[in-house]
Amino acid sequence: MTQLHDPLRPIVFAYTAVCDHLATATNGRFHRDPDGTVLAVSGAPVATLNAVLSPNLEPSAEVVEALAGEMSGTGLPWSIQVRGRAGTAVTEVAARFGLTAVSTSPLMIRRADAGMPPAPAGSLRIRPVEGEELGLYARTMAEGFGAPHEVFAMFAEPALAKTEHFTFYLAEADGVPVGTGMSAVTDHLVGVFNISVLPQHRRQGHGQAITAEIIRAGREAGATTAYLYSSPMGEPVYTSLGFRTEETLTAFTAPA
Repeated sequence: MTQLHDPLRPIVFAYTAVCDHLATATNGRFHRDPDGTVLAVSGAPVATLNAVLSPNLEPSAEVVEALAGEMSGTGLPWSIQVRGRAGTAVTEVAARFGLTAVSTSPLMIRRADAGMPPAPAGSLRIRPVEGEELGLYARTMAEGFGAPHEVFAMFAEPALAKTEHFTFYLAEADGVPVGTGMSAVTDHLVGVFNISVLPQHRRQGHGQAITAEIIRAGREAGATTAYLYSSPMGEPVYTSLGFRTEETLTAFTAPA
């Protein structure tokens, strides 16, 4: 398949644009090679948030290696990310940089014909938050993912609230934060990110409700197709909302 006949390329490019905005808003670093491959440094101590990412079906090992050389000097945990199953050349590049742990994430897409998802039921309130509440947002997300607060401290940056087409959501039950979500709208696409629910509030449909709200708000903004990269835990939730896996993302990181 050539790039001219790659229907998922616009979605992957939208994802790289999100990486660009996150890096820029948090005073990180972003660079796009002429072939589309990006180096995105958010500064967060999370390998997947500092990435060399190729949006091409056949990534250039030479370009990936050149950008990996720049990334390796940051001192941050980082990753190489490619679409689908990585070829031998990219796998060898990753190994030369010590990135020998391999994981995959399904790219799940909800097409326009899936219709409008249901509104949240019960007393759950899902609302956008402004810059002064991003600290609460970041802490809630860290607790939802079971991570130290400093891991997601970048999401407390007030500048993120000013990023065009980004919206950050808190879910509250009886006034208490129980989960988070984030949307990024690019033309007719809405990316779904940061879906987290506090452990004591899981299995009550909150993750599904947050995702549905992001889809509904995206459709109101003209984004008829939603996409996300799922964790194994989240995949059944997204499937229930009409998402379907259409590709995978392979990430190379340093062994734990």
